[in-house]
Amino acid sequence: MNAPLTLPGFPNPVDDAQAVFRAVLTVLSRPGIPVSLQLPSFPVPAGGLSSGMLALALALCDQDTPIWLDAAADTPEARHHLRFHCTAPFSAEPTNGSFAFISRPEAMPRLQDFNPGRADYPDRSATLVISAALSSPQACALELTGPGVKNNECGAWQSFHISGLPLWFWEDWEVNRSAYPLGVDVIFVDKETESEGNPVIRLLGLPRTARVRLASHEQIDSLSPKEHGSCM
Repeated sequence: MNAPLTLPGFPNPVDDAQAVFRAVLTVLSRPGIPVSLQLPSFPVPAGGLSSGMLALALALCDQDTPIWLDAAADTPEARHHLRFHCTAPFSAEPTNGSFAFISRPEAMPRLQDFNPGRADYPDRSATLVISAALSSPQACALELTGPGVKNNECGAWQSFHISGLPLWFWEDWEVNRSAYPLGVDVIFVDKETESEGNPVIRLLGLPRTARVRLASHEQIDSLSPKEHGSCM
């Protein structure tokens, strides 16, 4: 069996990676507010990784950050590409990954199956990079509050929209939030559009400190799957 072809990464590795890193810092420090980022054109290996998810991997992953890929993203071409450009090892189990790339969230593991960090090193938890729709007509209207939300100390909430997640996601999220300082953080990556031939990605951050509710102010964990199915 022939080895996968080695494809190039970012055209300007340092500048392009820094631009993605700044966008990630922005969405995690300002949760619920999407950020758009135009990327240079670069090849994407065969599999479920979008150019947006791949851009985050190229910018964030290295030899010290094991990667877990879901079944749709885990192809020989993707592994070869990430191993070559990031020198990152791969984890067979989600609990051992520093970064998890999830291209089919409807089949993803439960949040408690990922690494929540340790009491002495909570920063060694996993960051989940999840493909989701941030602006589709079916997107659910949600609100969040917590550190980074403007005027959250006065009870302010930040609205956002998302769809494509499994029915249990927000119930698991409340458990994840209540475990602070342990817990996972999430970066949602919307399907990209194009501008002048280059991909434009939209990111939205969900740090473990964020409390989420429906825009109707009902608590998500009190609703049945049928009642909040439109949010998924």
